[in-house]
Amino acid sequence: MMHKTTVIFKALADDTRLSIVRKLASMDKPVPSCDIVEACASFAELSQPAMSHHFSKLVDAGVVIEQKKGVQKLYTLNTELLTTVGVDPNKL
Repeated sequence: MMHKTTVIFKALADDTRLSIVRKLASMDKPVPSCDIVEACASFAELSQPAMSHHFSKLVDAGVVIEQKKGVQKLYTLNTELLTTVGVDPNKL
């Protein structure tokens, strides 16, 4: 569990990824990455590959759950995992 906790906190330590998590925490349903990017003006200067990298890091750490719906990928916050490691998603 200690290794997994380290991976989770490393994923959250990046400002861009933390912004993604904050935005997902405010969403009440799975959303496509484009909705998250559009909602955060600070992401405007990031390339699509850079955003994809940040989403991959969050998914690999288990912080974000990725679901495929046709050709679209939907993302939701793994609140259960965050709570397990002592993080309240509503207070990020």
